[in-house]
Amino acid sequence: MFRLTNPVKRYAWGSTTALPALLGAEPDGRPVAEIWMGAHPVDPSVNEDGTGLDRLVADDPAATLGPGVRGQRLPFMAKLLAAAAPLSLQVHPTAEQAEAGFRREEAAGVGPDDPGRSYRDRSAKPELLLALEETELLAGFRPPAEADRMLSGLGLDVLAPVVARLRAADAQDVSRAALEAILLDPAPRELADAVTRRVRELERGGRRTEYATVARLAEHHPGDVGIVAALLLNQLRLAPGEVVYVPPGMVHSYLRGAGLEIMATSDNVLRAGLTAKHVDVAELLRLVDPAPGVPDRLEGVVAGAGTVYRPPVRDFALWTLRASAGPAVPGAGPRIVVSCGGRATVSGEHGSLDVDPGECVFLTHADGPVELTTDGLLAVVHCPETAPSLV
Repeated sequence: MFRLTNPVKRYAWGSTTALPALLGAEPDGRPVAEIWMGAHPVDPSVNEDGTGLDRLVADDPAATLGPGVRGQRLPFMAKLLAAAAPLSLQVHPTAEQAEAGFRREEAAGVGPDDPGRSYRDRSAKPELLLALEETELLAGFRPPAEADRMLSGLGLDVLAPVVARLRAADAQDVSRAALEAILLDPAPRELADAVTRRVRELERGGRRTEYATVARLAEHHPGDVGIVAALLLNQLRLAPGEVVYVPPGMVHSYLRGAGLEIMATSDNVLRAGLTAKHVDVAELLRLVDPAPGVPDRLEGVVAGAGTVYRPPVRDFALWTLRASAGPAVPGAGPRIVVSCGGRATVSGEHGSLDVDPGECVFLTHADGPVELTTDGLLAVVHCPETAPSLV
C-alpha cells in the first residue's frame, strides 16, 4: 500500500473553497475544480518517490492488479470534484465509439495534447457520482411533451423549428433532432440572446421560476446556445450521500456542488456548449442517446459494515464506510481508498497509513485484506469482479 499525491485541476468552473476546506487548506482565491486519483497516462497520481501509478501498474501488473483485471491496466479512476459554476454540456463515448474515435484522430495526425482533440484514449467513460454536498445537474432528455411545454412557454417564434421537431410523431429520435436544431442554428448567439431576454422578462414579472437555471447559465455563458439546449434536459438535485450513475451517451452538465466522481480510466469528453474548450457538435450529436430518461440513482446495499454501490459496468464499484472501525476489506484486486471527510487509518499485513481528508491510498492486489477505521466518510473504489464479497 502507498499514499498517492494527486494532480489538481484548476478549471475556471471550480470552487475556490470546497476542496480546500475538505483538505484543511487555506483557500488561495484560485478555483480547485478536480483532484485526480488514478493511473490515467495524461496525468497520473504518483507515489512518495514520484513514480506514476500508471508506471507502477505497468511494471508489475500481477502484483498490483491481480489475475482478475482485464487489459493489465487500472480500469478505474476517481476525482474529487467541486463546481461553483456549470460544467460543459457533454457526452462520453462507449468503448466501441472511443476506439473508433481514437483511431480516427490518430490517423488524422491530431496530437495527444492538441486542444482540438476529442478522443484522448481508447476507453469508454461511464461515471458515478457520490454527492458530498447538495449537487445539481442536468442529465438526460426530458420527455418530448415536457420539453415542448418548456420551449413553447417562452412564446418565441425563433424556437418554432425546435418545437416542430419535438412534435414530429414519426421521428424515432425527436430529442436528438431538437438538440440538433438548437446547436446547428444558423444564428446561435441571436437564439441564445432571445431566450435569455425572454427568461429575464419572466423572472422580473415573478412568473416562471422553472427557467431559473437558464438565467443562471446565461450569467456564466452569455450568448452560448447551450443555454437553450438546457431546456431539453432534466434537472436533478442530489442530497449529500446520494449516488447517481451517468452512462455513456447521456448528455449532461453538472451545475454546482461537490462529490466523489468515479469512472473508467478515460478523459474522453465530447462537448457542445457552455465551455471555452473545444466543442465537437457533430460528434456529440452522433453519440448522444436520444431516449428520454434520467440517470439512475443507485441504492446502496449493505456489505459488511459498509454500503456498496454497483453500477451496471465491469470497471468499477464503490464501497463506503461511515464513522466505523475495524471492517476488513477483501484483498482481491486493486483498490483506491479515499477519505471524503474525517481522519482514517488503513492497516494491513504490510503496514499502516493514516489518511487525512481528501487524501487517498492505493492498495495493490498483493496487499491482501486490510482493516479500515474512520471518524467520517471513507470510500473504497474497486473492481467488482475481483472483490466479489464487496458486491
